[in-house]
Amino acid sequence: MQAQSSGATQMNQFRSYVTMLGDPDCKDGLKLKATQEISKHFEMILNSPMYPSFLDHSLKIFLKILDEGDPLFIAEYNLQQVRKLILEMLYRLPANDILKPYVRSILQLMMKLLEIDNEENVLVCLKIIIELHKQYKPLFNPSIQRFLQFVKSIYSNLPNHMDKIFEPRPPIKVKDLSDVNMEELLKETFTMTIIQTETRKKDGTLNAYYLIPKAVLSLKVLQELPIIVVLMYQLYKMNVYQDVSDFIPLIMNTITLQPTLEQRQADTFNKEIFVDFMGAQIKTLSFLAYIIKMYQDVVQTHSAKMVQGMLGLLTLCPQEVAHLRRELLIAARHILATDLRNNFVPHMEKLFDEDVLLGRGWTTHESLRPLAYSTLADLVHHVRQQLSLADLTRAVHLFSKNVHDDTLATTIQTMSCKVLLNVVDCIRIRSEAENSNEGRELLMRMLEVFVLKFKTIAKIQLPILISKCEQRKQEAQTLLQNQQQNGNADKTEIDSKINVTDMLENVLTQTAGALPKEEPKSKFGFPQNNNYNVADYRSLVKTLVCGVKTITWGCSACKTTTGQTLIQSKHFQPHETLVFVRLVKWALKALDIYTLNIGPQPGVLPQRMNQNNVRSKEEKEGLEHFSGVFSMMNSQTFHEIFSTTIEYLVERVYKNPTLQIVPNTLLANPTTSPIFATVLVEYLLERMEEMGSNVERSNLYLRLFKLVFGSVSLFPQENENMLRPHLHQIVNRSMELAMSAVEPYNYFLLLRALFRSIGGGSHDLLYQEFLPLLPNLLEGLNRLQSGLHKQHMKDLFVELCLTVPVRLSSLLPYLPMLMDPLVSALNGSHVLISQGLRTLELCVDNLQHDFLYEHIQPVRAELMQALWRTLRNNDQVAQVAFKVLGKFGGGNRKMMTEPQKLEYISSDFDPPAILARFHNQDESIDFPVSKIIETAFNALKQSNTDPFYRKQAWEVINCYLTASMSLNDDKRTLINLFLHPSFQDPNTIPNIKGSTYKSIYKQARETHQTALTGK
Repeated sequence: MQAQSSGATQMNQFRSYVTMLGDPDCKDGLKLKATQEISKHFEMILNSPMYPSFLDHSLKIFLKILDEGDPLFIAEYNLQQVRKLILEMLYRLPANDILKPYVRSILQLMMKLLEIDNEENVLVCLKIIIELHKQYKPLFNPSIQRFLQFVKSIYSNLPNHMDKIFEPRPPIKVKDLSDVNMEELLKETFTMTIIQTETRKKDGTLNAYYLIPKAVLSLKVLQELPIIVVLMYQLYKMNVYQDVSDFIPLIMNTITLQPTLEQRQADTFNKEIFVDFMGAQIKTLSFLAYIIKMYQDVVQTHSAKMVQGMLGLLTLCPQEVAHLRRELLIAARHILATDLRNNFVPHMEKLFDEDVLLGRGWTTHESLRPLAYSTLADLVHHVRQQLSLADLTRAVHLFSKNVHDDTLATTIQTMSCKVLLNVVDCIRIRSEAENSNEGRELLMRMLEVFVLKFKTIAKIQLPILISKCEQRKQEAQTLLQNQQQNGNADKTEIDSKINVTDMLENVLTQTAGALPKEEPKSKFGFPQNNNYNVADYRSLVKTLVCGVKTITWGCSACKTTTGQTLIQSKHFQPHETLVFVRLVKWALKALDIYTLNIGPQPGVLPQRMNQNNVRSKEEKEGLEHFSGVFSMMNSQTFHEIFSTTIEYLVERVYKNPTLQIVPNTLLANPTTSPIFATVLVEYLLERMEEMGSNVERSNLYLRLFKLVFGSVSLFPQENENMLRPHLHQIVNRSMELAMSAVEPYNYFLLLRALFRSIGGGSHDLLYQEFLPLLPNLLEGLNRLQSGLHKQHMKDLFVELCLTVPVRLSSLLPYLPMLMDPLVSALNGSHVLISQGLRTLELCVDNLQHDFLYEHIQPVRAELMQALWRTLRNNDQVAQVAFKVLGKFGGGNRKMMTEPQKLEYISSDFDPPAILARFHNQDESIDFPVSKIIETAFNALKQSNTDPFYRKQAWEVINCYLTASMSLNDDKRTLINLFLHPSFQDPNTIPNIKGSTYKSIYKQARETHQTALTGK
């Protein structure tokens, strides 16, 4: 109750203050104090329950004071401060239903004050107008039309005031303020001005007063008018459409206004007024940028003035006020996004001048370059077809600098690369149109820019990114370890206390020498940017790769002048070829950016990508684009580049296996394949010895050999001649080095890759070259496959024997050599069986039966048994085997009439055997099991054994070992024995001294040992 009474008392006090303001007999000083009290406690008033009644009472008096009181233009006058405080309180009124009945009267008064009041008050009036229109959206009325006419009049009269605005003036000094002719002085005042008098204050200092300009002449008010016009256009589009259209010529005149050269060079030139004036111009241009799409036809009519005005603003914008140039660039960006940008083409030289575009201020240079360069880049992109060769050269010069400016964001560097990429074709066209060689020279300079950027990425940025990646990985690992340790500490009970005093003493007594020393920092080189980002640099590298490809195409397509004619040549001069050599070196290193993760996922350790992982589609496309660079040059240049860089290329592929896409692509291109294959195979032949020792290198060389052989199948006509001179060396050196190498396997894999690639029956040129090698090769392979080797080696020898790349007719003299490998293949793995069946079917289909049977005779039994064994399978191989047996006809059963090749085994002791009894037979039969156990063990050892037979082999061995145990003792006795307590004592059974028991039955012992250990 007491609080309510106190609140009511205060509200009554504030009402009395308001009443005091309306009293004409009250002194101005008291009115100011009363207004200040109301303003100070205005928030409390707004929250009071008595606010509605207070509002009704106060608004009548406030509006009357503003309406009937004379405008004042001296800031120190009490009544001027009262008027300003009243306007500020009106602006602070909450826009709710309580205020709604008063909105119309407030707006009418504000519109009136615009034309008569001073700058300070009108700036508040404008805020009130904007806020009330935003919140209440009143209906269109004549006052809005009058307001627009008022704004037009201000813009129309502005040119008439230009001489007065920038006229050099001495300071205003008078004896007393009453001596000032205020009316005349206000006609020439456009910004706040100091009036100095000879009268003194109580402290002895001279009195000085601030003269506030009229709102209709104020430059600050002029800055705020465009935003209100925009608001009116948004609210009353159909009603004010024509009025806004009428503004456009006035806007064009406004943005072209500027002080004369003499005025700017004068010592008394007022820069503050100039900043205010230019601020008004830029705000006006921003208004134009907002409406330009709706009034593009009207603006086009006055486009010449618009271009002139914008260039003038860019040229004269003071370097000290960066925010003005920012607003100017933003407005220019919107305007240049329309078709009006074509009007700027004749003036591109000025826009490429950084002193015009950015000015010379340090702040603008540092903060506005991204905005300025991106705006200019968009303009160049859209008008590039209309630019002259001189302007294109300026564009290349400017954006090439940006590519290498490490103080710019990586995205801006990438954008600059894209601009250069987009003007390549324009340079070519303009160069041909002007019958000039400058275009090609310019493109080559662009290529050098890109190569140099690859170099800086490879040498500067990439090591930093790798270091950051490794550091993040270590930090994440440390964090995980700490978390694990903390988790373990929580789970386990602490049994001992830590002596903290001792620990602190150890720390405090550490010597300074024990502290880690700070490593010296480099004082030279590029600034190390800690904000390097893997994703940004991936994008940059991708753009660079696309750029060099486009530039190379442009150079190749660019016609050069020879006498009076233009000739298109893909030939590059020696100094140009060196640029491509450097490109290979640095680009292949920079492409390692794809080995880095873009960023760690939550809970995942950041790390460098595993080189065996499948990389992104983006990387694959980038490498293919890079390879495509070299398909657009003549063969001589191409050969020169890769004969110089082939060793480096292979080294890079070794360190980053994904780079193998480059040789893949070059070998898959009909233009580059034979040349690159020649360079690569010559390099590989020099390093064949390394394939027998260094496993990693040998695997790489083997892959590259396979690529070369594969290119022969891809382009037989071009690449057979490439491989033909090297065929003998490949085969002979492989066989020779395999005999002495530590790891000979790769040499035979090399031969297999060669045989598979050219064994399709369509390489007659290579078959002819291969014929002299056939006798020694088959003899050597036959000898190897019949020797003692590991199974995978033996399988490889068999396959090589069956896939020698010659026609069947050439093999006839050597057919006996193929019989043993053929039988081995049919008894081998699934792949070998398929190969053996193909070879056998080929012989059956194409050779006379008598001739074939004659050569098959020595191995006919083994061959038929292998074919029958193959029939057990349920896949396609069994069907092929069945078909081959059918083609043999009755010949497939002739071997059944031949005596079996049996070996008589004599032994002093009976071997282990199964005792079998048959029905109605008195005598038992012994079945020796030694061979059974050996066969079962071999079946388990071989990886290609059918699962069914593997299980049966295990059962045979298991049953044999079980049957070998003596079971004469009863079960109870055995259990009691093994449960005896003495078995828990390790000393119960002493170590056996002397020789252990060894069975005298050697064969039985060996069979048992095979069943147990496989030995």
